Amino acid sequence: MKSQAFKADIDAMEELSEKYGLKSIIFYKWDEIDYIDMISKLEKFWIFTKNYANRDDLLEKVADFTEDYEIIFVYTGMEFLIKIANRVREKLWQPLSDERNIFRDKSLQRKLISENNPELWIKFLKWEPENLDIKEIEEKVGYPFIVKPVDWVQSSWVQKIEKRADFKRYISNYEAFHDKLKARWVDNKELIVEEFLDGNLYTLDYYVDKEWYVYNSKPAREILWIDFGIPDYCVVARMSSLDIELQLKWIRLKTFINSTVKACGIRNTFVHHEFKYTSKKKLKTIELNGRLWWGRVALMKKAYGINLFEMVVNPDLKAWKIKENSIVFIIHAPKRWILKAFNNKTLANIKRRESVYDIKLDESKLGKETWLTKDWFTKLWEIKLANNDYSQILKDYNYIKSKYKNILIIESEEKESFITKFKYYFWN
Repeated sequence: MKSQAFKADIDAMEELSEKYGLKSIIFYKWDEIDYIDMISKLEKFWIFTKNYANRDDLLEKVADFTEDYEIIFVYTGMEFLIKIANRVREKLWQPLSDERNIFRDKSLQRKLISENNPELWIKFLKWEPENLDIKEIEEKVGYPFIVKPVDWVQSSWVQKIEKRADFKRYISNYEAFHDKLKARWVDNKELIVEEFLDGNLYTLDYYVDKEWYVYNSKPAREILWIDFGIPDYCVVARMSSLDIELQLKWIRLKTFINSTVKACGIRNTFVHHEFKYTSKKKLKTIELNGRLWWGRVALMKKAYGINLFEMVVNPDLKAWKIKENSIVFIIHAPKRWILKAFNNKTLANIKRRESVYDIKLDESKLGKETWLTKDWFTKLWEIKLANNDYSQILKDYNYIKSKYKNILIIESEEKESFITKFKYYFWN
């Protein structure tokens, strides 16, 4: 557990302590916690840490706190821990969403929306690879369409299919990807096929209380690798600005969110909601996830000065005004092989840009194999921008976009193979 990765969450917890006197307990499963430099600071703000061995042990330790404290909310920032968080809420007799698997099954989300609010429906099919019939897909969904795993793999192996040959290639290669999933203890082979929706991708984080009331945040725009000319659907950057608010100003965004929450029976949880505003002027859900993540927490704090966690305890929380246009670039490898170095010259030029105020790099990944999201999900950290001048931050964004592929120095697979053969020739 890296302290920097959770810094935004910790800062939010500190603010809740200062404003409302709330205590926070961070449960972690690892033997060591990389918060050593922050422990005294954490405890000063009533933020404590507790180790647990397994799920049953976690439930017991959470239950111990109920003897002395009222537990008002259970939270996880980790996607794969959402089910465990629900088990803890159940143990504490806290309300759950009508469908416990709503955030773990993308096809369930689509099914419920189509059944309960057909206006928001998108065409889709779900099946295991060997049972997907391209003729049925062509008839019921049509080209182009998106194919992706139903669960557990974040942004991995999402692909746009333009023609039948693309689909055959995807299915033939999927078995190898599934073998990698099994190596990570994930053995779900189901795929979802859905119509391709054009338009920009946006995201909202909001809190749904026990009575299904929704506390909205502000929208952010998500930029994908595909927007950078790299054939992958991983998120590369998130933007918050007055311009983005104005893009969505006259659409019925709150009605859309409330209708989605009602259709899916969601309550007593945060929701990370990705959606598109299409060329046909329609709002369509791409994915719902039952968590906040520290990147969005930090983005909203910088852009609007708002602590998203405060939605849990402050029913009078109102809409906010933009403080600074903010952008966060997430550093991913644009190709797969060995990460040799960070390009210091490129990074130095980026750091000199007026809007750039922070660059973080994951040095632990040096010398290791990088992964495209079609194989798994790897983040090498981030570049943060903020500026009151929208035209200036846009210039700096476009500059970083033009240099993005040069941030990492990656050994090519072809050269590495040559070196291996060269060593073999001389040493064997």
